[in-house]
Amino acid sequence: MIKIKLNIDDKSYHLEVTGHANYAKYGNDIVCSAVSTALIMTANLFLKYNNGYNIIKLDSNEGNFILKIKRDEFVDIVCDNLVDTLKQIVKQYPKNVTING
Repeated sequence: MIKIKLNIDDKSYHLEVTGHANYAKYGNDIVCSAVSTALIMTANLFLKYNNGYNIIKLDSNEGNFILKIKRDEFVDIVCDNLVDTLKQIVKQYPKNVTING
């Protein structure tokens, strides 16, 4: 199961994602692919258009993703979109993905 931990305060977004969905065989898991794509697209957007200046921590490797970023208007818009996307995935695949926060 993919576990998403989300903490939002006045100063930052902190997102930690761990695990695998186990929806299908490795390499064919559409749930893992959907979550991974949303996370990678968000990280790439911050790195490309925000020049990474607000990023406190960004770590991505097999089965783990951590993003901690200082809030501003741009960050709020992008992170709110990411959270909405992840919640939609959780809604469609509640046996494979959980989110708190």
